[in-house]
Amino acid sequence: MVETNNKDIYSVLKKRVLNGQYNIKMRLPTEDALIDEFTVSRYAIRKAIKQLADDGLVYSVKGKGVVILEQTPKTQEINLSLEKIGGLQSLNSDQKIDRKTIIADFQQVIVDDELNKKTSFAIGIPVYAIKRVRRINNKNAVLDINYFNAQVVPGITPEIAKGSIYSYIKGDLAMKIAVVKRQLRIEHACQLDYENLNLGMNNCVGNIISFAFNDDGKQFEYTESHFIPDNFIFNQIIKF
Repeated sequence: MVETNNKDIYSVLKKRVLNGQYNIKMRLPTEDALIDEFTVSRYAIRKAIKQLADDGLVYSVKGKGVVILEQTPKTQEINLSLEKIGGLQSLNSDQKIDRKTIIADFQQVIVDDELNKKTSFAIGIPVYAIKRVRRINNKNAVLDINYFNAQVVPGITPEIAKGSIYSYIKGDLAMKIAVVKRQLRIEHACQLDYENLNLGMNNCVGNIISFAFNDDGKQFEYTESHFIPDNFIFNQIIKF
């Protein structure tokens, strides 16, 4: 019998998730099973599960239970919550914005060791490797570098990529997007940035790195969104 205070329940479950103890079913045991194991209230179990969800380790799905998200050393790094930041917003948001997406590259590749380390996708699986330039008011402002698991998200075409891949996933594939882990960085601009973005005097870019998971806990996307730092702001409202 393990200790039964809330902190210990959370710590024990977190250790099991990270050690892969539940990987066969990719589910946590039921609440009733956990209540019996730890001899605590349902509230205590739910509080521990909420902490795991806040850590980006699990996701509750109606009819499925608590799904465990795929865990790799890379995805475990990305537990910074940016959920209230909807995305990139133009500094000139009060003005009319002309948006255009340009497909700079579209191909299907097999994940090798280098790409595995970058994206956390398993070596040997096919992925769509896509580069999209977001042109805003006649300025190349954002470079999206996307990798989508072709086994989980099949059928992506350049035409779909030019529109909204997420609309295709949710509409045509009827797949539920459960969790997106994001990390915001400021990095030195690389050759790819200079070739695709109108950086002007900037020698650095903002980079939002995203790992996306479906409601089976399967990672289906890795994306880097490089953007010109002085062209965007992030808004967040904090209520007390």
